[in-house]
Amino acid sequence: MLKRIITGAVLVAAVTGFFLLKVFVHPALFEILILLLATVGSYEVATALGNRLLPVQKWTAVALSALTVPAAYFGLGLYALVLAAALQLAYMVVLYPKVPPEGAACALLATFYPSIFLILMTESNILPIYSLEILLLMFVTPSFADTFAFFTGSLVKGRKLCPELSPKKTVSGFIGGLVGGMLGAVAVCFIYRAAAGSSAPVWLYVIAGGLGALMTALGDLAESALKRFVGIKDMGKILPGHGGVMDRIDGICFACPVIFACFRLLIAFA
Repeated sequence: MLKRIITGAVLVAAVTGFFLLKVFVHPALFEILILLLATVGSYEVATALGNRLLPVQKWTAVALSALTVPAAYFGLGLYALVLAAALQLAYMVVLYPKVPPEGAACALLATFYPSIFLILMTESNILPIYSLEILLLMFVTPSFADTFAFFTGSLVKGRKLCPELSPKKTVSGFIGGLVGGMLGAVAVCFIYRAAAGSSAPVWLYVIAGGLGALMTALGDLAESALKRFVGIKDMGKILPGHGGVMDRIDGICFACPVIFACFRLLIAFA
């Protein structure tokens, strides 16, 4: 437990450091964090898939995943994703019959997960307004949702949420996570307003927090499904007491699209 707490504190400090670099130095420096998450996350997914991927598919997936982050920063994220898909599918032709359709599908998974979610962080990072709020919500909402889900589920217990995938998750924990996500989002709202001011309405933070918490739970279950498919307990060992990077950002990845969409809609209809 002590190892887990120490690792968690170091992670919080590191993420906080990148936020400070974004605010006080230059937003481009925040891209380093996103690039690290995308690259290491893709490597963990590709490694977990094991011999379903040829070595060339694995390292291509990691390289292409890393490419999408700087490409998105320069407005070329969609093109990078299309290129990545084309290159990975091309292996079915170039390396036929060594690469069956299942191998191509696994290669696409390692290429796009988690980068296809994380490029929305880059899109948020370069927005002229609401950039900092969105990024804060992308990290704070899943963290609050996970924490409240854990303590609520531990105290209340009750009916299992999805015992086939995650025997420890309960319906009470899921509900607690939804409440926690909304509370975390509201906390971001008022703290940000007090520090810098914000024109976004409180109800938008509540909606973004609730949807983000819902998707966080879905991300956790999706990660559990993937780990059961490949027969592993943790996606990696890089974070003592926590497993791999993907074990920590699965909920963040799934929360990114809905949080980003909420604020993009506000910008579009403002």
